Amino acid sequence: MTMSHRERVIRALNHEEADRVPIDFGGGPATQIHPDAYVALLKHLGFEPEELVEGERGEGQVVRPSERVLEHFDIDVRGLGLNDPESSPRRFTGQNCYVDEWGVTWHKAHFTAPWINVKGPLQDVAEPTPRDVDAMPWPDGSDSSRVRGLRERVERMRRETDYAIVLNLPNSNFALAQRIRGFTEFFEDLLLNPAFANALQERITDVICDIATLALVEVGDLIEGVSFADDMGIQTQSFMSGNLYRRMVKPHHARFVANLHDRTRAKVIMHSDGAIYDLLPDLIDCGVQVINPVQVNAEGMDPMLLKREFGRDLCFWGGVDTQKVLPYGSPRDVADEVKARLGDLGRGGGYVLASVHCIQAEVPPANVVAMFETAHAALAGANRSR
Repeated sequence: MTMSHRERVIRALNHEEADRVPIDFGGGPATQIHPDAYVALLKHLGFEPEELVEGERGEGQVVRPSERVLEHFDIDVRGLGLNDPESSPRRFTGQNCYVDEWGVTWHKAHFTAPWINVKGPLQDVAEPTPRDVDAMPWPDGSDSSRVRGLRERVERMRRETDYAIVLNLPNSNFALAQRIRGFTEFFEDLLLNPAFANALQERITDVICDIATLALVEVGDLIEGVSFADDMGIQTQSFMSGNLYRRMVKPHHARFVANLHDRTRAKVIMHSDGAIYDLLPDLIDCGVQVINPVQVNAEGMDPMLLKREFGRDLCFWGGVDTQKVLPYGSPRDVADEVKARLGDLGRGGGYVLASVHCIQAEVPPANVVAMFETAHAALAGANRSR
């Protein structure tokens, strides 16, 4: 029996097998594509050039695939985000420089380069205190312009298509605290200035809970997934010990995720790069139900191990290697990678196939095609063999 795209994703996220493993390209967190790679893909497919549309979060330099590309690859998921707030829009201070609503300054070198956060409003404060947190101008999380037209967009998608819909929210407390305070400075604060570190995360969590509530009151009854991002690891290890995470960061994650669960029955998807194996039990305890991107080349992130240890409580979204296989492998290598993920993560449900992270500039278009075509061909073959 052939399922609708929405039914397929719902079954997978309920840890049930569907007619095939659902596939994402540009709909969930960190599954979009670099403009150079996208232009090459369009040419490879014989499609006319397109006006490039910046990805939902607008932080990395990625674009959203057009509907004709998504239909060509029979992608199951469609994603959407929020509007920039009218109360505190981006303030451009140069052609390649802007200040966001949190007071963080972003630069990029040229059009196809990623935006990099280079300075936070509390980064130069020598010994910050909770008073410095109180003195900051904070975004208005309840600004209704963030969700203007959102319900109409989602209702139209549900009425006119059968795709699963994911609402992609902005970053969470930890990443935002690092941007406001500085990457290194906030790590030091966690150990040396915990009162300030907690006060900063507490205020951030207040705002992002307001934003999430605003959005989910609008569309929480119409979506299959709600995602947020908060990187917690690097290639070789988590950013911090489990004890430090539980003491200083987990309470804020738990409050934010509980707020999501209070507002929607959609599955909560957390994006975190890196080697986060040691933190997964705590993320499950916070209420996270789906992990993206499953960075399979990071330490301890062996997909078979993850499925065995956490597959009862977590779904996995991603898994096709973007560090080595997609950019530097052959189409056959990509096909083997896809088949491996279908075998180690796809059995028994609980998996949405996608690239580990956004497809980067150097990825050959033939490898992008191989990823999606292999997924469909392998699954069709599996279905015929049942």
